Amino acid sequence: MGEAMKALPNDRWRAFVRALVADTKGYGAVTRAARAAGFGKANTKASSLSKQAHQLSRDERIIAAIAEESRKVIRVGHPEAVTALFNLVRDPEHRDHARAVAMVIDRCDPAITKHSVDVTHRIEDPDRTALEELKALRHLGAARDKLLELFGPNGLDRLEALEAAENAQRAAQAKVIEHRAEESVDG
Repeated sequence: MGEAMKALPNDRWRAFVRALVADTKGYGAVTRAARAAGFGKANTKASSLSKQAHQLSRDERIIAAIAEESRKVIRVGHPEAVTALFNLVRDPEHRDHARAVAMVIDRCDPAITKHSVDVTHRIEDPDRTALEELKALRHLGAARDKLLELFGPNGLDRLEALEAAENAQRAAQAKVIEHRAEESVDG
């Protein structure tokens, strides 16, 4: 007996839950379960028993016990479900044969899909990139008209100004070594 069934106040409530889970459902199932569990007397009106059964079926403890017992019934049904599945697998003419075969394969030997995504973020200065391209093209000996075609007249002028500023900055940062030449007289 599960925790929810143990939490019910008495055996009649437990019998109600078992009868309700075992019933074939439909109209009057709750009342039939109450009668089977011993609620009401033989001369109790159906409407009175129906009201009592309805109140029982709305009790949170009963609802938890019904869920608990229903899960047990489903687990007991596994062998029957497996038999039905294999009957589908063994019948190649059945319209769901392929689906049943795929279901068995997916559960026994599931396909594993792995995705690997590598993302590299680079933040580049467009001016720096353009200056490097200009230097590379000059190194290759590109003619000025080709540089004008690639960068445009304003773009080339701007890049040349940036290049001149960069060269001036590099020259200013260069270390100057001062040296005085002294004449040496070898005698």
